[in-house]
Amino acid sequence: MYVTRIASAVRLRPGGQALVVTDVMGQAPDETTVLIEGLPELDANVKIARTLCTVHEGKAVVEVCNASTEDLVLSKGTALAAATVVPKSAFDSLNADQERPTTESDQMPSGSGGRTTWVDSVISAAAAATTPSQDPMPGLDTAKEAELDVDFTDSKLGGEQRVLFADLLGSFRDMFVETCLKPGRTDLLEFSIDTGTQAPIKQRLYRVSQAEGDVMEAEVQQYLELNLIRLSTSPWASPVLMIRKPDGGIRFCIDYRRLNAVTIKDCYPMPLIDDILDVLAGAKLFSTMDIASGYWNVPMAADSVEKTAFTCKYGLFEWLVMPFGLCNAVPVFERLMENVLVDLKWRTCLVYLDDCVVFSSDFPTHLVRLKQVLERFRAAGFKLKMKKCRWGRDQVAFLGHIVTPSGILPNPEKVKAPINVARPHDLHTVRAFLGLTSYFRRYIPGYAAISAPIERLKMKGVEFVGRDDCEAAFLQLKRRLVEPPILAYPDASKRFKLYVDSSRLAVGACLMQNIDGRDRVIAYASKLLVGSERNWINKQDGVSEIECWGIVWATRKFRCYLDRREFDLYTDHNALTWVFSEGNRTSNAKLARWAMELSQLRFKVYHKPGTAMGHVDGLSRLHTQTVCAVSLSELVKDVSSTERESLVPVGERSSSDCDDASVPMPVVNEEPSRVVAGALEDALRVAKQALAEVGERPAVVTAKKPPASTSNVLNPETPDEGATVSVGEAPAPPESASTGTEALDPEYEADADDETSEEEED
Repeated sequence: MYVTRIASAVRLRPGGQALVVTDVMGQAPDETTVLIEGLPELDANVKIARTLCTVHEGKAVVEVCNASTEDLVLSKGTALAAATVVPKSAFDSLNADQERPTTESDQMPSGSGGRTTWVDSVISAAAAATTPSQDPMPGLDTAKEAELDVDFTDSKLGGEQRVLFADLLGSFRDMFVETCLKPGRTDLLEFSIDTGTQAPIKQRLYRVSQAEGDVMEAEVQQYLELNLIRLSTSPWASPVLMIRKPDGGIRFCIDYRRLNAVTIKDCYPMPLIDDILDVLAGAKLFSTMDIASGYWNVPMAADSVEKTAFTCKYGLFEWLVMPFGLCNAVPVFERLMENVLVDLKWRTCLVYLDDCVVFSSDFPTHLVRLKQVLERFRAAGFKLKMKKCRWGRDQVAFLGHIVTPSGILPNPEKVKAPINVARPHDLHTVRAFLGLTSYFRRYIPGYAAISAPIERLKMKGVEFVGRDDCEAAFLQLKRRLVEPPILAYPDASKRFKLYVDSSRLAVGACLMQNIDGRDRVIAYASKLLVGSERNWINKQDGVSEIECWGIVWATRKFRCYLDRREFDLYTDHNALTWVFSEGNRTSNAKLARWAMELSQLRFKVYHKPGTAMGHVDGLSRLHTQTVCAVSLSELVKDVSSTERESLVPVGERSSSDCDDASVPMPVVNEEPSRVVAGALEDALRVAKQALAEVGERPAVVTAKKPPASTSNVLNPETPDEGATVSVGEAPAPPESASTGTEALDPEYEADADDETSEEEED
């Protein structure tokens, strides 16, 4: 037999009846004929028609009648009927009976002295087909072995490994539930709400529509049946708020804002997502688990139950478990999870609220670790929802990212939100868009520079009018999220390489390691220069200050990787090799202060020309190059014909639109990589297409063209090929030392020429 549970909440009027769609618990094959009968545990006023039904996609239709004089609400997940598989032999007997003439006794009901009806024969045949070893009603109380549906979809485990895996999970079958409406209950802590001496806060209920009222009634009735809430006489009262979901459904919420405002906050720290992802380096097998209705596993403290009271058109109720919407619910639940896995976290598993991932480098270790975590969850009283668990995979979705043995990338499902968002048109939508894209900024080279035009819209007095630079930035950020690079995991046993470059607009950095014979990106970082920082370029040592500040900021940003480790620092500003030496006597107080801060780190400085630093040069200058006309000749020669066509702007271009003296771009001597070298080409293509659509041509900024470089930005030159200096060693003099002046970067010269021309025009 199988148990059927209601798929969606149903409300029946007195004496009413309805056909209710139910989920068949277990693995009943599709197109199987089952006999539907009511469960003995049902209320006497709930009548189930005994019918034959065909299972389709795990669902069966049950006819229900309300025999009471009051409205009947059947909650989602309620066990409603037993479904017995009808054997084929029963149908064979029916065919045999149909071949002979029907007699009067055949029409007599069972028990009336006549012959047994065909339906009774079906019941007898179904009972005979059920062996004593079978559980009569799997899924009624706990998940039995027969219905423990372990999802091995996309799993790389072999047949024997899957058997071992299923055996392990079978020993914990009491922990798995089919619905989130069957949460566990922990005795490790109780949730309390500290409001100090604040007097009770009472709010009037909100009006709702008829449809919202029906959902509200069904939800309240369901919570009462599950013993999650009870009737209240509390002096506290928070109103219920019915929220429309994106799919058109209605969500039951409680407005606890005023209660949260007077609650003393719990400051327990949340783990940093970047730290969590870094720990997964070297892992090849992953299993994720989801705790069923995580918050409802935590009981309320007796003195705080009344503070959770909520008011609606059906009365005043209070929670017996920790509800959603309270300001301290997140830190309290995180503390609970970390206490449960106190000695396993960071080594065996990672946990973030109710999401847990077990990781390992091989199968035997994975089984051992998984058993340890399941034992802790069982001792804590947690229940797991099997449908949301993923077992033995080589890649899983975790915290908005796809985790793989080779690296991490954003989850396509999470990226859909910023990809599908409309163009920002006011301050609220600007902040929302930047908030969505900023979550994935570690995947976007030059994020700060790209988003600069949109960031400026947050300033006071800026009008939200159609601007080409904002449109280009908007499209470019979307494009970067569609084709993100795969970031490698940091390896503590390998030396880090930090590439830093700065411009008058922003600073950019790229942290890399040599893994499997090639340089892999660990993370990108960038930051806009703001306020007085943009004026440094006009000072005597302005170029050195901006370049040095970029290094200081980058080492602060990646300090969690670089502290107490030796690493290599690459810069295209040769003068900094002298600033970082032990014997320097700079008169610039700012440079001296920064050099002192950097002396706490252990690194070697290598000078590389800007043309060999394309992967970070773009991070600091990308926005400027996006709105400037550039020479396509250096880019097109190394891309495919398809990409070459997409690089050509719409319409004809005259020679004055773009010449060989345009802003320099990094040159790659092999097929452009989407990870590093292809970033600039992609950005340029999207920007040009966006500008072409609005019929605008970008302004031309000329600069000196540097000689073509033969270096490969994917495999930077070895330290021996560049100027090398260690902290504490006397460095070689800069190339420009003979003239007594610093060699300006071509971009700075271009900017200076541009400013001069503007003054002359004025």
